[in-house]
Amino acid sequence: MSVPPSLTRAEFERLVAEHEELIRLANELEYQLYRLAGARDEERVTECQQAGGALIGHLRGLLFRHDQQILPILEASLAHDPG
Repeated sequence: MSVPPSLTRAEFERLVAEHEELIRLANELEYQLYRLAGARDEERVTECQQAGGALIGHLRGLLFRHDQQILPILEASLAHDPG
């Protein structure tokens, strides 16, 4: 029986920090969209685009990490738990 991969404390804390950053970026995008609805000017459109781009970039990185590191750990733990 092989030993399932595991997360170190530092990796877990990084995952939590990435999750919190994803929440912050989503909130920032929501705020920029709210501001954009109030008055359409070029500066607010640019700020909204930047907020959206930051959120999408972070989301892609986090989803890639989940695909490459987190999901294999969960899958391995399920393989060792027949219940």
